[in-house]
Amino acid sequence: MKKISFPLIVVLLLCIIFTMIGYDTLTLRKESQKYQELQQQNNSSQTTSTVSNHSPIIYCIGDSLTLGSQSASYPTALSSLTGFSVNKFGGAQDQSIDISIRMGKTKVYVNNITIPSDTTPVNISLYDKDQDKVDALKGTGNNFTTVEISGITGKLKYNSEKKTHTFTRDQKGTEKKITKLTQIKAEFPTFDSNSIAIIFTGTYDPQSENGIFRTITYQRAIIDQLKTKKYIVVSLTSKRKFDIVDSMNTVLKEEHKEHFLDFRKYLLKSGLKDANITPSTQDKKDLETNLIPSSLLKEDKLNGNSKFNQLLANQIVQKMIDLKYITEKDLQS
Repeated sequence: MKKISFPLIVVLLLCIIFTMIGYDTLTLRKESQKYQELQQQNNSSQTTSTVSNHSPIIYCIGDSLTLGSQSASYPTALSSLTGFSVNKFGGAQDQSIDISIRMGKTKVYVNNITIPSDTTPVNISLYDKDQDKVDALKGTGNNFTTVEISGITGKLKYNSEKKTHTFTRDQKGTEKKITKLTQIKAEFPTFDSNSIAIIFTGTYDPQSENGIFRTITYQRAIIDQLKTKKYIVVSLTSKRKFDIVDSMNTVLKEEHKEHFLDFRKYLLKSGLKDANITPSTQDKKDLETNLIPSSLLKEDKLNGNSKFNQLLANQIVQKMIDLKYITEKDLQS
């Protein structure tokens, strides 16, 4: 019998994965096309990065798992371990598309609204450039609270009960009728070209049959906007949220290759031991079903606790060393 080549094994594995997660070819093609268009737009635009020769800045980009509380988030632990400047960027319960929007890579628009002359809130829908509705910007984050629409500054808010966005102008003025796609503008961040980016997204992305490919599309957009080749993409961790999380992580690893940090695999194998935690009865039950041990999670069983965040910071530091982004000498003694 002839030996099967490694590339063929990879292809077969991916085919199995695609089948498992219900890969939708048509939808993926549409998402990929949108990303390619985003990439072309960026190539023709001015770079947002700045040149720097100082110690690297670490940007931790993600949702509430990244933002956390100031004392318990993994970026805080990362700052203590490295002594580098660590900045957090994202929003509470942000999807990957939300972060791409907040970074200015993915643009959102309004259409067919009238902004009144007074400060009465007006209901708005968010659209992409193809006039498809965009389900995004539902949580608070680094930006997109104060926005500008057709030269009028105001506040963008989301009402979770009514499931609608509103725009409220800051000052009274002339009534403005908008009858064509008009971009919602905000203050967008700039990133140092000597930076290292830690991307931890996807936990709040839709659980659709092609969800992981949508996540990858916007992770690509985020990476492209950062203008740095030094980045790490952290795996998804929660099987409680995604039953097929291991298959999803396999696809993420295939996409990001050496930049991928399989934090979930580490937690299942060594998390409790490295955190000096004696497994509880619940922890043992969790591990038997490939769930992250409860002793490493908050009560919601989704967000990590202080032990989780410290372990993640440790793993990120080791990954940065492995990728030669930093050396042991760069770390604080």
